[in-house]
Amino acid sequence: MTSGTHKAMNRKSSSKSSGMENLPQICVDTTDAFITTEIFCTREEVIRWIKDVRIDNKVTVIISRSDTETEKRGRSNKLIFDCDKGGKHKSTDSGTQSASKKCGCSFKIRSTPAKYGSGWKIDVKCELHNHGLPDRLEGHSFIGRLTTDEKQHVADLTKRHVPPRHILLSLQDRDPENVTRITQVYKHKSVIQKEIRGPRSEIQHLFKLIEDACYVYWSRKKDDSEVVREIFWAHPDSVKLLNIFPTVLVMDNTYKTNKYRQPLFEIVGMTSTELTFAVAFAYMESEQIENFCWVLEKLKELFVKKDMCPQVILTDIDLALMKAIEIVFPRSINLLCRFHINKNVGVKCKQHVVNDLQKTIDTLWMKVVWASDEVEYGQRLHQLEQTCVDYSGFINYVKDTWLTPHRHRFVGAWISRVLHLGNTTTNRHVL
Repeated sequence: MTSGTHKAMNRKSSSKSSGMENLPQICVDTTDAFITTEIFCTREEVIRWIKDVRIDNKVTVIISRSDTETEKRGRSNKLIFDCDKGGKHKSTDSGTQSASKKCGCSFKIRSTPAKYGSGWKIDVKCELHNHGLPDRLEGHSFIGRLTTDEKQHVADLTKRHVPPRHILLSLQDRDPENVTRITQVYKHKSVIQKEIRGPRSEIQHLFKLIEDACYVYWSRKKDDSEVVREIFWAHPDSVKLLNIFPTVLVMDNTYKTNKYRQPLFEIVGMTSTELTFAVAFAYMESEQIENFCWVLEKLKELFVKKDMCPQVILTDIDLALMKAIEIVFPRSINLLCRFHINKNVGVKCKQHVVNDLQKTIDTLWMKVVWASDEVEYGQRLHQLEQTCVDYSGFINYVKDTWLTPHRHRFVGAWISRVLHLGNTTTNRHVL
């Protein structure tokens, strides 16, 4: 048998003559893989050789003991390698049971200095595993752990704001045999962030970063407690751009950005060269009218001229936000995102309309949305109604949810009357 293969044998409890009556039925022999007469110069070379062999043979071997010779303690130089499934699971005093991968595997390798000459030798004390071996090591909790060098590489790329998926690809480019998964990258990034943050909480660290960068910011706490309700912050350069280009603002919430489950409210502006810029951000306790009003009042304070306000504010159909805009910026025109409206209409069309007509109805709907005047709007809406005569559920949804209450916020016949600079969506990738 060559290195990289295993001997799998079934032992029966009746094999008492062999002296192996206590072995379980599954018994994997890795003798040929780990037996060697090679003498290694240093213990580091021993560890590297064991690592290479374990990867080739899909065996997880760990260092269970590493002693260095000392006169005081009477220890001798040696390395003991065990299977990661060796030993027994230690139960807790609570009495609760938890899963364990340990199954008492007796595999053991011992490495000590050679008696004659210099170097280290390897002795296989037990070559048998009482469990099956995996087909692949990718994602293994031990093998997939990052080395010291890999951790530094992750830290360097994290400082340069490289996404975790690209960090993982970089690790695999450096070492094609790397079996680390993206969860290990995320875990180490979390460790890095905790080290940077120190004893501060996430919110406290956010305040520190805001103050260090000289941001303009406000916050308010819940009643008399130290619990933060909302935070609003804007970069000084963003404030300057806002006062130069106040015509159109896009407002949208991003979810699942933090463990506190607070939505990240983003306000975006547009320059005369049709480039977008971040105006301000806010974390809010909830998405009620009162919370939105507080955020918009702080946005209002960023304007140098107190009577200045955006001509157009583009949002999704968030009734609380729309009401807050009406209260804080009564002179601004609130348009709705066409992208998300069309997406919702498309989903509803698939629910109510047969497949053969879906594409036709989708085309007619887009013609209604892009109608250039009210006469054309009426004609195209009539065509849509005639086509959907057998699908009252769909046409009622379109008219009651979107056209009747909100057509002046997204249909071309009405929004062409206001200066929106071509902005019809809150999706920055489409802007």
